[in-house]
Parts: sequence; C-alpha cells; structure tokens
Amino acid sequence: MGRYTGAKHRVSRRFAENLWGTKKSPLATRPYKPGQHGKDGKRTKISTYGAGMIEKQKVKFYYQLRERSFRRYYQEALRLPGNTGETLMQMLERRLDNIIYRLGFAPTNRAARQLVAHGHVRVNGKKVDRASFLVSVGDKVSIKDQSKAHIQVQEAIGAKPQVVSYLKADPEKLEGELIQIPKRKDIPVIANERLIIEFLGR
Repeated sequence: MGRYTGAKHRVSRRFAENLWGTKKSPLATRPYKPGQHGKDGKRTKISTYGAGMIEKQKVKFYYQLRERSFRRYYQEALRLPGNTGETLMQMLERRLDNIIYRLGFAPTNRAARQLVAHGHVRVNGKKVDRASFLVSVGDKVSIKDQSKAHIQVQEAIGAKPQVVSYLKADPEKLEGELIQIPKRKDIPVIANERLIIEFLGR
C-alpha cells in the first residue's frame, strides 16, 4: 500500500476517531463510522489480529508512511533498549516533517512534509530535505529566511497552535528545538502501540 494522500476526515470517519484532533472533523456531528451500520454500531466482533492491524493502519495514516518504511521503524525499535512500542512512537514523533508540524510551522503534517521536501527547512543551519530525518535532542530546526513568507507557514503561525511540551518554539523567528525525547503520554496520537507490536511480531 502506498502513502495515503486523500482526505483526513475520511480516515477519521473510517476509524471513528478524530486522529488529528482537527476542529472541523465530521465526527463532531457524526461520531460513528460511515456506512449502513455505522450509526447503530452493529459490527462484527474484531479479533486481536484485526485490532492490531487497525492500530497499525491508524499510525501509518497519521505519520503518512508506506508499509516498508513503517516496518523499518519497527525493526529499529526492536533493536533498541526499552519498551518497543514507546520507542517506536518516539522515533515516529521525531521525524523532521512531524517536528515542523508540531512546532506550528505548517498547518498539517502533509504540508510539513512538502516544506521539508522542497528545501524550506534547516536543521542546525543546514538544509535537510528528508522528511524521515530523525531530530535529536538539542537540534535547532528552522524555516529558511527566504521561505518565512510562504503562505502555508504564515497560515500555520496565524492559527497560534499550542506546542507540545517536548519542543521549544519561537514563532517570530520560525525556529524551534527538541528539548527532550517525548514520553508516550505526551505524544498526541490516538493509538495502542502494544497491539501494533503484537501484530507485527506475529
């Protein structure tokens, strides 16, 4: 399966969860899955295998990953010490495109990916155009001077988003920094990583 490029709201309705926390989500008025039996909740019982697959798909959609890329992160998380599920989520959260989104320099994570890919982002003063680049604690992330007037950047800054606790942002200079590895409880992603690890480990 390739990377999903469709509507976010469609994905949220599929899982009956507002995955991105968007204010205009249709789940505000229709808090159920689409389809004939979405509203009445008459669905077949989901197996442990099925639940794991659903959780994996949710995280893939959220971070816009292909299957191969997602499994590479899983293999790396297995290799590292600590809780594999939490390590997996920490790695995904430290992706450069996600950091740009969390800093509030892009209105969506998809827009953040485009900013990175088109060379508008600097890490420690150097251009990095790989969305998968893992930001380390202490790294300075910024929008290059020539791109600070970019319409998507200005749209994001104008919304004055709340920045997560593990990042420090300067919206005036369009600079930010990862100040600590995020703890799972602080990562605003709705997912059960334990089920994901069990699913991938089969």
